[in-house]
Amino acid sequence: MERNIIQYMDKSVIANFIAKMNQLHEHHIGYCGKDALEIEQAMMDAFGDQPDLWISTLDENGQLTGVLGMDTDTDTGTVELWGPFIQCAPEQWQELAERLWEQGTNKLGENRIHIRKVYGFHNEHHANAITFMKGKGAKLKSRQVILHNRSLNEVGLDQGTNNRIQTIAPSQYESFIQLHDSTFAGTYYDAKTLIQRSSKDHHHLYVLSGSEGEIRGYVYAEADPEFNEGSIEYIAVNQDHSRQGLGSLLLNKALYELNQESQVSEIRLCVDETNFGALSLYRKAGFETEHVLELYQLDHIYE
Repeated sequence: MERNIIQYMDKSVIANFIAKMNQLHEHHIGYCGKDALEIEQAMMDAFGDQPDLWISTLDENGQLTGVLGMDTDTDTGTVELWGPFIQCAPEQWQELAERLWEQGTNKLGENRIHIRKVYGFHNEHHANAITFMKGKGAKLKSRQVILHNRSLNEVGLDQGTNNRIQTIAPSQYESFIQLHDSTFAGTYYDAKTLIQRSSKDHHHLYVLSGSEGEIRGYVYAEADPEFNEGSIEYIAVNQDHSRQGLGSLLLNKALYELNQESQVSEIRLCVDETNFGALSLYRKAGFETEHVLELYQLDHIYE
C-alpha cells in the first residue's frame, strides 16, 4: 500500500511511535529513549519550534508508519540520526528508509544547511539500519555497551574512605582540565563545559584529591529525577594512581549521590566494548548489559 510523505505530525504522536519501535532490539536506535514523554521533551530540546525541518515522516491511511529525525549541529555540520523508524513489511524497509533520507536531506539542502558528517547509533540487532548505513558508505567507528543498574538503593558510602572525594573547587580547575582533556580528547563535552554544567541542579562533578590537593581522579554524572534516571558520563583516574581502587571509590560516590541527592534509582552508561577495565569496574558495581550499539559515521554528504 502506498505511503505518503507528510511534513509534520503532532509531536506526541511521533514520540509515541518512536517509543513503541525503540522497545525492540531490531528497531532500537541509541540516540532515542523508550519513554514517550521523555522522547517528546527531547524532541523539543533538539528540534525547537521547527520540527518539520528536522523530522521527516511517512503516512499510510492517516497512520504514521515512518520517522527519521536529523538532530543537527549547524555550527559543525554534524547530524545524529533518530531512526529510521519504520513499521512495514521487511522487504519494503530499505525503500522506505531511502524515501525518508531523501526527504530529510532535501529539506536541509533547501535551507542551505551543509552536512559534513552523519552518525547512526544502532543496536547490533538492527540489521536493516546497519545495511542502510553501509549502503550509504558509512564506516563502523566503534561498538558501545549500554549498561544498566537498578540496585542503587543498596549503595552505601564508607565515609572514612571517601572523605577525599568532594565537589570540585575553583583552585582545581586547571588540573581537572588537563586530566579530562588528555583522557577524553575530542569527546562530546570538554572540561570547561563540564565545569559549567556542574553548576546545574542534579549535575555532579566530584574529584578525588591527594594530600597536596592534586586531582587523582574524578567522576561526572547527571540525573533527571522527573524520569527517575541518571547517567555516569565520565570517570577517570590519573595514570600515576591507577590500579589503586580509586575508580571504584569514584563510581560508588556518584551512584550514592545520584540516589540520595537526586533521588533516582536507575542508571545507564555507555562504554566502548574494548574498554575491558571499565566494563569490569561497572559490572562489579552491579551494572548489567542492556544493549550493544554500533556507531557508524558517514562523511562528506554535501557541502
